[in-house]
Amino acid sequence: MTESEFEDEPGEFVTIGVLARASGLTATALRFYDDCGLLPPARVDSFTGYRYYTPGQRERAVTIRRLREIGMSLDAVATVLAGDAEVGGRLLDEHVAGLERRAREAAAAVGAIKYALRAESEPRLVVVGGAEFAEAIEQVRSAAARDTEFAALSGILVEADGDSVVLTATDRYRLSTRALVPVHATAHPWSMVIEAGDLAAATARLREREHIPISPAADALVLTTTEEIRCPAIEEAYPDYRRMLAELPSARTRVVVHRDLLLEATDEAGTRTLRCAIDADSLRTSTRPSGSERRIPASVNGIPIALAFDPGTLSPALRTAVGPEIMLDIAAPDQPVVIRSAAAGDLTTLAMPTRTSTPGTTTARKDHP
Repeated sequence: MTESEFEDEPGEFVTIGVLARASGLTATALRFYDDCGLLPPARVDSFTGYRYYTPGQRERAVTIRRLREIGMSLDAVATVLAGDAEVGGRLLDEHVAGLERRAREAAAAVGAIKYALRAESEPRLVVVGGAEFAEAIEQVRSAAARDTEFAALSGILVEADGDSVVLTATDRYRLSTRALVPVHATAHPWSMVIEAGDLAAATARLREREHIPISPAADALVLTTTEEIRCPAIEEAYPDYRRMLAELPSARTRVVVHRDLLLEATDEAGTRTLRCAIDADSLRTSTRPSGSERRIPASVNGIPIALAFDPGTLSPALRTAVGPEIMLDIAAPDQPVVIRSAAAGDLTTLAMPTRTSTPGTTTARKDHP
């Protein structure tokens, strides 16, 4: 969608999908920035919960996307958007490497025009960044089943529509889903289930190319690098993972924390259970009920709560997160924790807490019903 087309949208408000297409962010990323307080919608329908934005919010959304693409933290983005020219200018000067990114984006625009011309004869063609697509495969493949009677669970579901390309893997106990903003979006939505191992085997060649054209054939997913790579499709139907996510209990506590700090605490735990106690402004970790604690500053919305993780479960989710921060949506100490992260695309992973040997250490405080 061009800027003029966006500005010509009828009415005072536009939907989250329109803003997503206009800003280069996915709808899920826009919800992430709403929950972070960086880009709240102009109106939320009290009956449906749908978010609506004004056309004037497009520029703020684009600015957020650009700042996040060069690795700025949420705090730094908020500072730049606050309007202090001196402070914001200093922060931007520290990211002067972004100028090189703009040059690459100009070259990508030329490539996008070429892909658009090709798409006239291949309406289901989609084009993604080669390194990003390889990274997405590696991020979700650990959630695919190794040995299962259901063939689809050993695969990665690849979905393409007008807004995004989404890769999803689940073994019914874990789930990981990654959305990418395509360089060129498909004109006709499609989905295919591809063996995780076949996609993983292609990642080295995918990283060698700036852009990867992808198209679905009758029985395979076709990836174009210096040569054509055909990954056979799995015909078995894939589980409705969106329904699975929708049926999770609502979060009672939401935590935004720096990914690397939590990952350090997770790695230090080794094979010992990692206990996490969340209060008003921090996430405190330890490996023993009365042992020393590591305090990690956090933005917390909701009730104080304590829970625990097997580091082997939590660590992969943290390592594959995109962007410097992660968001934890916690319903209860015995319910899956939704781990969300976003930059231009987004990644959602479920991690199941574990029980501890000390009674009461994984229950919410009773003075906060």
